Amino acid sequence: MKKRLLLLISPRASFFGKNPAHQRFKRECREFQFFDYTWTGFATGLIIVGSLTPPRYDIQYVDENIEPIDFDTPADLVAVTGMTAQADRMYEIAAEFRARGVPVVAGGLHANLIPEEVSGHVDAVCVGEAEALWPEVIHDFEHGQLKRIYRHGTPAVLGAAPRPAYELAQQRYYPSIWIETSRGCPHLCKFCAATIRYRPKLGYKPVDRVIEEVKLVRERWDNPYILFSDDNFVVDRERTKQLLTRLIPLGIKWSGQSDVSFYKDEEILDLMHASGCMMMLVGFESVSVDTLTGIDERNWKVKSLAKYVEATRAIQDHGIGVYGAFTLGLDTDTTASFQETTEFVMEHYLAGIQVSCVTPFPGTPLRAEMEREGRVLADRPWSEYTVFDAVFQPRHMSPEELEAGALSVYQAFYRREFSLKKTRHFKDIYRRLVSKEMAKEAARTTALATAGRSMV
Repeated sequence: MKKRLLLLISPRASFFGKNPAHQRFKRECREFQFFDYTWTGFATGLIIVGSLTPPRYDIQYVDENIEPIDFDTPADLVAVTGMTAQADRMYEIAAEFRARGVPVVAGGLHANLIPEEVSGHVDAVCVGEAEALWPEVIHDFEHGQLKRIYRHGTPAVLGAAPRPAYELAQQRYYPSIWIETSRGCPHLCKFCAATIRYRPKLGYKPVDRVIEEVKLVRERWDNPYILFSDDNFVVDRERTKQLLTRLIPLGIKWSGQSDVSFYKDEEILDLMHASGCMMMLVGFESVSVDTLTGIDERNWKVKSLAKYVEATRAIQDHGIGVYGAFTLGLDTDTTASFQETTEFVMEHYLAGIQVSCVTPFPGTPLRAEMEREGRVLADRPWSEYTVFDAVFQPRHMSPEELEAGALSVYQAFYRREFSLKKTRHFKDIYRRLVSKEMAKEAARTTALATAGRSMV
């Protein structure tokens, strides 16, 4: 019996904004290119969908950011996903296949944020986690009964589903390989449109399962650089320690994302370094008390502000670079906020930075606020929701000033002269770490020799 063909498609997008000045900076700054390149990977959601699809299907994975789509491929079903910046292209892709009589199912972040709009462009929308929805979608497709919108009642059990179908992405070159160990975040920031929109509380994969996936990736790719895609990698401290301990003998290099709180746990910092952690993206958001006040439901971020300097030093002194994420343009920000941010990231020698314009993503509390105030720019298409394009009217500056100010932080931080100073700073840290390890080894040797003499 001939197999049906499922196409999994990740639409193209401009991930560093439409502003020509931003694009020129990206082309010319090699250090920024390195960070941007390192954090590039495949569409994890589609790889998960591939693993949930029965073997009676042939599956093709198409990443339009790497290769073109052949719309004349004899597909039986198309699954497309994307963030808001990919939504306009997602609609175009769906229209092309539907015109050829091929049904299209949409999922992912944008579909979860505004499913009613998305459903007007596709045959079915998945709202929630693929593990809980895709088997039902496949059943209904095969019986000619696709529903307009699929929603699940309970969150998926992350350890119960098949492992992601990494082999679908293996034929293409990706600088980093995404692996998910948990899903969700305890901080409900009003502008955030991440996986907290998928489930009401955090979910975890069993540590054994994560290690199995890391080993599989290590076998399939030569010296893979692994990015743990969790919104907040270090929420459950004891589980994190178990995972890090198990990673040590695997000899990988990896990065992840977290809030700043883990800096206080010396054991976690030591285990991170020993397990190959090169960098952690930390969501600082702002260096202003006024800006951070009210940014999340528990005011956790503003309470943490006083610890930013100490946290940065503690993390980086363990050989783990801090990749600071900052969100500019919130209601108390002024044009002076750009210089304040620049001074912080340079004075404390962050390893890298991600500076974005706050963006009123659909479905977020921030969007609702700005729509009530008439501040969302109605003429901006979804393709400009890149977090580097200003798509709303800031309170104390123009949209153009916000874009230029965010770029000015990048330009100062990634200037060659500062990059050289930063390199010297990290060389000093690594020398201290080597001396510390040598001292530990000498102490262990002395202890063994002493124990040997006492047994004679």
